[in-house]
Amino acid sequence: MSTASNFSDNESNFSDLDQFENQEESINAISETIAGLLEQLSNNVYQYEVHVQYIQTLRKSALFDELKEAREMMHSIFPLSEEMWHEWIEDESRIASTKEEKQRVIQLYSKAVQDYLSINLWKEYVSYIVQEYKNGLNEMELENESECTITLDQVRKIFDEANRETCYYITESHQIWDAYKDFEVEILEASPRDEHQNIRVKKMYESRLKIPHATVDKTFSDYSSFITKYDNFNYENVMIETNKYVSETKGKYYERDQYENALTASNNPLDKFMDYIDFEKKQKKPVVNAIRTLYERAIANYYFDNTLWENYMLFLLEKYLIDKKVSISILIKTAERSVRNCPWSGDLWGHYIRILEKNFSSPEEIVNIYNRALSIGMLKNNIDDLIKVIISNVDYERRKILAYKGPISQENGSSLVNLLEEGIKLVKETFQIDDPYYRLEKYLIEIETLIKNLSKARQIWNELCKNHRNESEFWIRYADWEKAVGNLDDVRKVYKRASQQNTDWPERIFDAWEHFEHQYGTVDNFELAVIFIKKQMTIVAQRRERAALEEAKNAQSEGLSQVVPAMQVAEDNKSLEAIDSISSEQYSEQYSDTKKRKPEDEQQMEELPVAKRNKAQQFEKPKRDREFATIIVSNLPFDVKEGELKTIFHECGKIKEIRFLVDTVNAQKTAYIEFNEKESVPAALTKDKKRIGDQEICVYRISERILYVTNFPPSIDIEELFKKYGEILSVRKPSTKHKTNRVFCYVEFKERNSAQAALEMNGRELEPGKKIVVMISNPLLKKERSAPIQTEVYVRNLPSNVEQNELKSLFQTYGPVTFVRIPMTNDNKCKGFAFVEFENKAHAKASLALNSTEFKGCVLNVTLSEINRNQIQKEVKINEREKNKISKRRQEGFKESEKRSKTVAFTKLPKDSTEESIRNMLSQKFKDEAISKITMSHDRCAYVEFEHIEDAGKAALHFNKYKLENTIISAVIRSDLPSTLAELAVQRDDKPAKMTMVPRRLIAPSSKLGTKRGPGKIGIGSSSKKGQLVKPTKDSNSFTENQDDETKDENNSKKSNDYFRNIFYNSSNS
Repeated sequence: MSTASNFSDNESNFSDLDQFENQEESINAISETIAGLLEQLSNNVYQYEVHVQYIQTLRKSALFDELKEAREMMHSIFPLSEEMWHEWIEDESRIASTKEEKQRVIQLYSKAVQDYLSINLWKEYVSYIVQEYKNGLNEMELENESECTITLDQVRKIFDEANRETCYYITESHQIWDAYKDFEVEILEASPRDEHQNIRVKKMYESRLKIPHATVDKTFSDYSSFITKYDNFNYENVMIETNKYVSETKGKYYERDQYENALTASNNPLDKFMDYIDFEKKQKKPVVNAIRTLYERAIANYYFDNTLWENYMLFLLEKYLIDKKVSISILIKTAERSVRNCPWSGDLWGHYIRILEKNFSSPEEIVNIYNRALSIGMLKNNIDDLIKVIISNVDYERRKILAYKGPISQENGSSLVNLLEEGIKLVKETFQIDDPYYRLEKYLIEIETLIKNLSKARQIWNELCKNHRNESEFWIRYADWEKAVGNLDDVRKVYKRASQQNTDWPERIFDAWEHFEHQYGTVDNFELAVIFIKKQMTIVAQRRERAALEEAKNAQSEGLSQVVPAMQVAEDNKSLEAIDSISSEQYSEQYSDTKKRKPEDEQQMEELPVAKRNKAQQFEKPKRDREFATIIVSNLPFDVKEGELKTIFHECGKIKEIRFLVDTVNAQKTAYIEFNEKESVPAALTKDKKRIGDQEICVYRISERILYVTNFPPSIDIEELFKKYGEILSVRKPSTKHKTNRVFCYVEFKERNSAQAALEMNGRELEPGKKIVVMISNPLLKKERSAPIQTEVYVRNLPSNVEQNELKSLFQTYGPVTFVRIPMTNDNKCKGFAFVEFENKAHAKASLALNSTEFKGCVLNVTLSEINRNQIQKEVKINEREKNKISKRRQEGFKESEKRSKTVAFTKLPKDSTEESIRNMLSQKFKDEAISKITMSHDRCAYVEFEHIEDAGKAALHFNKYKLENTIISAVIRSDLPSTLAELAVQRDDKPAKMTMVPRRLIAPSSKLGTKRGPGKIGIGSSSKKGQLVKPTKDSNSFTENQDDETKDENNSKKSNDYFRNIFYNSSNS
């Protein structure tokens, strides 16, 4: 027995030793884990997940002192979740026994409810304080409540705060209010004659019944019982009065119940919260606390959404600045919470700095916030956010100087220069690139200008030229700066330099330069600018033409052709059909895809129009592939301009066209941006979520809102099937002319989200055994269109006297012949070839057996025809459209020419001339009916359009050199004026306009003006040659005719304008 006992003791000892060794190994492993996590935090304390893992490890190890420090450290940097607060408070309350420890628990609850709105935490908080208050009264049995852990006033203060923060949480707030009410009623029941307590409870009920909440009926019933018990004498009057506003409260609750149900049914999505918030904002009298509560509820679910925080901050700022319904303390607390949740947002840090400035916080506090923003390191992920924080800090310093030191000067502006230079350096070091919008550099230029350091400012501009020489916006800013500092010659140098660059928008620079010379230039300055601009416009046109040709050649070499999505039969590229219907302007016609004919098919080419034969000898030009090269930019500010979008997207590639869709009802704007190359689209998609002003834009491919739908019953109404998902712009189905079994279509929605939602239809059975296929249209899956089924043969080497019925009889041996076409000469003889069309391809192939057979003494050559009749018809239609366009352009040109001939330009008018003064002047000679329109110009000019050309001629003769208000004015027919710069740039017949200036040559008046054409009549006759040139004489207003010596008349002496004017009016009056 002793031996067995010894063995047993030894086994027990070995077992204890193994457990000890295992525990030691476990402790060592935990220690290593803790040390590793601490090392990670020491390297970067802003690692949320590492903090969580560190706290969980310490809690499992029961290292409570270290755990307490770890939680304090994490909370100083990040907000904690409801679960983390619950664990922390539970651990602390479990060991709290002294008054100080219990007060620490209360402090933890106070901090917990500040991070996020949580009904559970508030419920636990008020429950804890009520219990501690009761314990203090019951156990200590002290008459002096100041010795308790918490006093009655403190309990009420916390209850008031809890009720204030949660009362508009419609579905859950009753949990807090009921606890508050029960606490106060319990006090009243202990002292039923306490009138003050009676009034307190009554006011609580009245206040609560005016706020919509889920248990409003129960609250009303409880109030009825309360009045019965404590104020039964006035019961009827009180309840009648109360019922009036309770009915209104119920109505408000029912209005909001649908939004609460929507949140509950879909697990609280953010878009439902925003719909709810919009509803509250649109109320006749919006309740700020109700809207705040909704924002807080949304943030509790989406605390990392910086856009949500941004919207919340803007709402609070609006209510603080305009309505004065939010205190500065709430702004500061919310700003602090926002940057703790989203420390990567430059907008939120900027709000925080400005709010502290409004609060007149100390400079040290604001500097600490700025340094804290930079030290976190999360601003290094986005250049825009870092720059926004830097600018916010510089703005604060600038306003501080203006408030305490006066205007910015050399003495006080050095600090701003240093801040901006440090910011520029920090941006370059962090991102290894320059700011594409040079925001800090522009700010620095502004400060350098204010402190009169123009050479330094100009140096910055020149340095910026290296990276921004191709941006028209940059050059215009540069020129505007030179104009602002008064260096007009330098402005011209900038414009000249800019005009020579290959910029993204050269016309804008040309217009700006011309406008500048209008305002500040002399005659010589203006003319020199126009000459230079015209030369540059020619260069630009040539450059663009070369680029287009190069692009077309590259496209040809790559074999680029029009294709359609996989699983789909080819259709015309109509992806932007809905867009074209939005605007009155139409896209230019696509290039024809006519291919070169082989040399042996030259006789087939004779059927084509001459223009098409020439075009077939050229390289094939690509069509505009809009589905590949177009993006949609939505959620744009309503006042956004085309130039702003060009500034953002020009770096992605050459922009062919920008078009806007404006929704005036919802004050929304959407842009369609088409690039020259489809390769530009991926770069443009990276601009998604970028901010323009206060709005975050959305960028996506146009195909993302187009569905490809197939395998559906032909009888189904596609539009009716899909309209429930959103507004449909178009439903496009394929042509069934050549193939009747094609069952697919494209459904184009107005919004991308609608197309995504409609994908749920994919795989749904609309008929037994037939599941519809619904997918997002993918242009990348397009394939080439298969060649059409060829049913026509081409017959050559025919005799000249062949007839249709002979050919038909010959070929119908191989199958039914549907048509025979024999091209004829002018003398009605066969040209030697013909086309025979069969019902199907098999019969056409069978007829090839006639090849090399003899027919009427000629050996036939029979092959399948390679001419695509559908393509020829298409080309004919394109020709007709081109002809119509040219005709329309000419008609418009004639109308414009006639309009200019009816218009008289009055120049050198008095400075205060108005339309009324011009009309009074013309009334001397003309009735009001003779004048069609008067247009005043800013440069002392007026353009008067008359109903008839004759009246315009009379006005030009009569009022030229006319004295109006002591000012000699000029009058000339507008068609005799040189064209404006814009008109000279107009391209006619798709050719660049010539840029040389050719002065208009004046046609001589008749040498026999005033000769009699009949008895008693004076008319206009001429013996000079038509169109003869006139030489101006010394008198600028009179002319002599350039005639041969034989035709000169001795009596034809120099005559003044007055002479001709009198003759002209005499002739018209007679």
